[in-house]
Amino acid sequence: MTASGRLPRSHVPALASLAVRVARDPVPYYRLLHREPGPVRVPGTAGGGDGIWLVGRDADVRAALAEPGLVADAATGDVPGLVDGAGLLAGEGRAEGETGRATGAGHAPGRVFASADVRADAPPHVAGVVARAGHVLAGRLGSRASADLVPEFCDWLPAVALGAALGLPYRRTEALRRWCRAGGPAPLPLPDALAVRARGAERATAYALASLLGTLLTRPAHLAAVRDEPALIDAVWAETLRHDPPAPYLVLRARERVRLPGGAVAAGERVLCLLGAAGWDPAGYPDPGRWDPYRAGPAPVPAHPWPDLGLLTVRYGLPPLLGVRGLALAPGFAPRAVGVRVRGPRRLLVRLGG
Repeated sequence: MTASGRLPRSHVPALASLAVRVARDPVPYYRLLHREPGPVRVPGTAGGGDGIWLVGRDADVRAALAEPGLVADAATGDVPGLVDGAGLLAGEGRAEGETGRATGAGHAPGRVFASADVRADAPPHVAGVVARAGHVLAGRLGSRASADLVPEFCDWLPAVALGAALGLPYRRTEALRRWCRAGGPAPLPLPDALAVRARGAERATAYALASLLGTLLTRPAHLAAVRDEPALIDAVWAETLRHDPPAPYLVLRARERVRLPGGAVAAGERVLCLLGAAGWDPAGYPDPGRWDPYRAGPAPVPAHPWPDLGLLTVRYGLPPLLGVRGLALAPGFAPRAVGVRVRGPRRLLVRLGG
C-alpha cells in the first residue's frame, strides 16, 4: 500500500480488465485482497469512471454492510466493466434511509438484504407450492434419459418460489419468470425496491441452484447424505453461497465520510463489497477452497440479494429431484461457473434413469 491508501496499478488491474479476468476465475483476486489491511482503491479507466474502493476481507465486508453511512448505489451500471447483463440489477443492499446496524455474524447480512417478510420457514401454503413444483419438474425428468437441468429445473423452481412468496397465482409463473429476465411491466404491483430485489433474487437463486446441484453431482458421498437426510440441505445451501457465490458483489455509496477497518471513505465515493471474497477469507473460513457443508464457525455473508427466499426454494423444491432414479452428470461433462455480476453454471448436463 502506498501512503495515500492506493495500490499500484501493477497490483490490481483497472476495473475494465479486472472484470474479464474475474469472469474466468475470481479466486486469485480474492486472495490478493485478503492480503491487504483494509479497503483498496482501484483506479478507473480513461473515460470509464473514477475508480472504486474494493472491500474483500470478511470482517471489512461485515463492517461495510453494517455502516449506515453506506447506502445502495443506484448507479451500479456505471461501474466500468463490471456489468455482464446477466440479470442482477442496481440496488442490491440497504435502501436509502435504512439505518439498522448488524447484530450478529450469521443474522445481520440477511437483515441488510431483506426487502420483505419472506423467510425460509415460510407459511405452509408457500412451502407446499414449492414442494409440488419440485415434484412436477422432477416427474417430467424422471422418464428422460438425459437433460440440461439449468433450463429444465433451475430456471423454473425459483420463479415458482418467488411467485408463491409474493402471493402471485401459480398460473402467472411464466409471466413472472419472463419479467425477472427481460423486465418490462411487472405481473403484479410491487414497490420499486422490492421489484429490484425480486428480480435479482430469482436470477441469483437459479444460478446458486445450478452450482449446488453441480457440486453434489460431483460429490456422490455428499449427494447420498443429502438424500438420506434432507435437513442437510440448509447447510449445503449456506456452503454453496460461500464457495460459489451467485451474486458476488454489491455496490454501495458513501453519503457521508465513513471509517472502515483500515481506512476511511470520503462522502460520494463508491465501495464495492466483494461478498464472494468475504466467503473465501481464510481468516474466517480455514481452507476456503474446500467445499464443506459441515464447516464450523460463523455463518458467511450470504452472497445473494434475498437469501431466505433461496433457502426456501431449495429446502422444499430440491428433494424430489434428488430422488430421481439414475441422476448423475453426463459422461465427460464438468459444471463450470461463469459470470461477474451473477455467477453460476449456464449448463448442467445430466443422465437419468428413464
